[in-house]
Amino acid sequence: SSCLPVFLLIFLGWFCVQQKIFTKDSKKLLSGLVSNFVFPALLFVHTAHAKPSEIFNGIWMIAFFCTMSFLWIICFITNKYLLGKDLKSTTMNSMLCCFPNMGGMGVPFLTLMLGASSTISVAIANFVVALSLIPMTIFLLELCHTKVSGGKVTGNMIFSAVKNSLMKPMFLAVILGLIVSVTNGLTWMPHFVFNTFDIMSNACNFISLIAVGVGIYGVQLNLSKLLVVNVLLKSFVTPVVALIAVHLFGLKGIEAEELVFLLAMPTASTAVILAYDWEVEQEHASSIFFASTILSIFILPTLLLIMEFTIPGVH
Repeated sequence: SSCLPVFLLIFLGWFCVQQKIFTKDSKKLLSGLVSNFVFPALLFVHTAHAKPSEIFNGIWMIAFFCTMSFLWIICFITNKYLLGKDLKSTTMNSMLCCFPNMGGMGVPFLTLMLGASSTISVAIANFVVALSLIPMTIFLLELCHTKVSGGKVTGNMIFSAVKNSLMKPMFLAVILGLIVSVTNGLTWMPHFVFNTFDIMSNACNFISLIAVGVGIYGVQLNLSKLLVVNVLLKSFVTPVVALIAVHLFGLKGIEAEELVFLLAMPTASTAVILAYDWEVEQEHASSIFFASTILSIFILPTLLLIMEFTIPGVH
C-alpha cells in the first residue's frame, strides 16, 4: 500500500501524455521544475529544520560514498573492458548506472515508506553526489572532448567541473539549509521565506512522479548487449552491493533502509539530460531510464521484504 501510490502517479504521468493532456515536450519543463525548484526547495526545508547532528551523519555519508564509488568502478571496468566502449561512452554509462533518481522517485518513495525525516538522507546523498560523481563525470567528458579537438588538458578543467556541479540548485539548497540549521536560522530568517519554500516543496512528490511518467513515455527499448548488461548492473547488482554494504558498515533500521533504497532507485533523469547535453549514448540513456524505472516496481518492494528478514530494526 505504501509503494503503490508512487507507481500509480508515474502511470498517471505516462497516461497524460498518451491521452494528449501533456505533450512530449512537457518532459523538459517538468524535469526543470523538479531539478531547479521543487526538489531543491524540499531539500532546503528539511535540512533547515533538522538538527546539525542529524545532518552530519558521518558513518552514513561514508557508507553511501564508498558504496557508490565501488559500484562506479564496477560499471566503469565492465563497460571499458567487457563491452569495449570508449572512455566517453564508458563514463556516461557508469553515470547512468550509479546516479539514483533521488528527486524523482527517492523522495516520494522514502517519504511514503519511512516518513518525512528520510529527506535528510536524500540531502546527504545529494551532497555526496554533487561533490564526487557529477564533477568527475563532467571532467572525464570534458577530457574526451578536449582530446578529440586536439586541445590540452589543464587544471582549469577540474575546477570548471567542480564549479558546474556546485552551482546546481540542489547542492546550493543543501548548503543554505545547513547554514540555517547550524545558525538556528529559524529564529532570525523571515517567515515568508520559509513559507515560500514550503509551498514549493509540497509539490515535489506529485510533480516529480508525474515527470518520471512523462519521461518514460514513447521510449523504445533496444535490447542490445550494452543495455542488458547495464540494466543488470543498475537494477540487480546495485541492490546486492548495497545490502552487503549495510552489513559491512553496521547500519540498522531506517538508516539501512534509506541507504539501500536510495542506491537501488532507478536511473536519474538528470543523468539522461547530461547524456543528451554531451551527445553521448542518448538512446541508451533513455532506455536504461525506462527499463530501470519499470523494474523498480518489482525490485523495491522485494528489497523491503529481504531487509525485513536480514537487517535488524527493519519492520
